[in-house]
Amino acid sequence: MGKRPLTFWWLVGNLCAAPAIAAGETPRIAPQQWVEQQELPALDGPMPLSGDSAAPGELTLSQAVNRAVTWHPSIAEVVGKLYAQIQQVDVAKAKYYPQVNAGMNNGYTNSYSDSGFSPSLVLSLSQMLYDFGKVASQVRAENAGVAQEQANVLLSIDTVSHETATAIVQVQTWQQMVAVAKEQLDALSAIGRLANQRNDEGASSLSDVVQTDARIEGARSQLVQYQANLESSQSTLMTWLGWKNLNTISNDFPPKLSRSCELAKPDDKLVPSVLAAWAQANIAQANLDYANAQMTPTVSLEPEVRRYLNDNYAGHESVDRTQYSAWVKVEMPIYQGGGLTARRNAASHAVESAQSAIQRTRLDVRKKLLADRSEAMNLVTSLQIQKRQETLSERTRELYQQQYLDLGSRPLLDVLNAEQEVYQARFAQLQTESQLHQLQLNCLYNTGQMRQAFGLENRTIQSVEIQP
Repeated sequence: MGKRPLTFWWLVGNLCAAPAIAAGETPRIAPQQWVEQQELPALDGPMPLSGDSAAPGELTLSQAVNRAVTWHPSIAEVVGKLYAQIQQVDVAKAKYYPQVNAGMNNGYTNSYSDSGFSPSLVLSLSQMLYDFGKVASQVRAENAGVAQEQANVLLSIDTVSHETATAIVQVQTWQQMVAVAKEQLDALSAIGRLANQRNDEGASSLSDVVQTDARIEGARSQLVQYQANLESSQSTLMTWLGWKNLNTISNDFPPKLSRSCELAKPDDKLVPSVLAAWAQANIAQANLDYANAQMTPTVSLEPEVRRYLNDNYAGHESVDRTQYSAWVKVEMPIYQGGGLTARRNAASHAVESAQSAIQRTRLDVRKKLLADRSEAMNLVTSLQIQKRQETLSERTRELYQQQYLDLGSRPLLDVLNAEQEVYQARFAQLQTESQLHQLQLNCLYNTGQMRQAFGLENRTIQSVEIQP
C-alpha cells in the first residue's frame, strides 16, 4: 500500500472520535453526555437573579423600565460583544507597527565545509511600508463593527425597555380587571341577597334566586380567571426586573407616552435596527476595499539578526557568528487559483445586499409604525364609544332597578342583564386601554424614542454611556 496523505489520517481520526450513527438509526440527543465529554460548566443550582435592591412600595412604569435596563443580562451580553469588538480595532491597527519576533532554529546542515546540527538565535522584524490600503480597510471594517455593536446595545436597551413596559401594562390591566370583577361580584351578591329577601316575602319566585345565584357563580369564576392572569403577568414582570416579589404596582400611564403615536415618520438616526444595518453596509464596503487591495503589492522592510551557537554553519572560518540582514520586500500575488477574484466578487455582492438591507429595514420600521398608528387611532375612537356605552348602560341599570323594585314592571332577568352589560362595558374599556397603551409603546420602539421617553439618555447603563 502507498503512503496515505496527512489529510486522510486527520479525517480518520475525527471520524473515529465522533459518535457513529448507522444508516437508518435514530440520532440520540443526550445533553448529559455533552456535559461529560465537552467539560461544560455545571448547569445546576439556582438562577442568579440580581438581588441588590428591594422592590419599592409602589412601582411605577418608569421605575420598572429603569430597573430592568440596569441589570438585565441580555444588555450585558451585547455590551461584552461591544468591548470585544473595540479590541478588534486595536488588533487591526497593530499591523501598522513593526512586528518583532524572536526564536531559536535548530536543524541539520550539510555543507562543503561542515555538517551537523547548527542551532541559532533569530531576531526578526517586519515593518509594512505601503500596502495600498489593506490595513486601512481592515481598520475601517472593525470600526464599522464597533458601530454595529453600539447599535446592538441600543437595540437591546430598547427591547428590554419595551418588553418591561409591556409587562407592567399587562399587570396594570389585570389589576384593574380584578378590581372591576370584584365590584361585579359584590353587586351581583347584593342583588342575590335582595332576591332571597323578596322570595322569602313572597314578592318573587324561586327562579329569580336561581338565576341570580348562577350569575354570581359566573362572576366568581371570572374573578378567579382574572386573578390567575394577574399572577401570571406579575411572574413575567419579575423576570424582567430580577426581583423575587413585588409590592404595589401603580396603574398610572404617563401622559407623555400617550402622544407617542403622533409622530408619523421615524428618524432613522435614532432607530437601532436601521443603524445596525447601516453599519453592516459599511463593513461590507470595507471588506470590498480590502478584497481589491489584496490584488495589489505590499512593500515591507524586513531586517534580521541571527546568532549561531556553534561552528556548524557555512563560512564559519571567516564569517562572524552574529549575522545581519535587511531586505526591502515587495510581494504581489500573481495567481491564486481565482480565489482573489472570487473574494472580490463576493464582497461586491455583499455590499449590494447590505445596501438593500438598509432599505428593507427602513421600510419595515415605517410599515410597523404606520400600522400601529392606524390601529391606535381606531382604538381611541372605540374607547370614546365604549365610554358612552358604559354611561348609557349605567343609566339603563338604574331605570331597570327602579322598575323592578318600585313598580314591579321589570323582571329580575332584565336587571341582571343590565348589571352585566355595565361591567362588560368596563371590561371592554380596560382591554381597549391596554391595547392602546401597548400600541403607544410600539410607536416609541419603532421611532427610537424609547430611551428618551424613559430618561435613559445621558447616563451610564451597564458600563456604557448612552448619549442622544
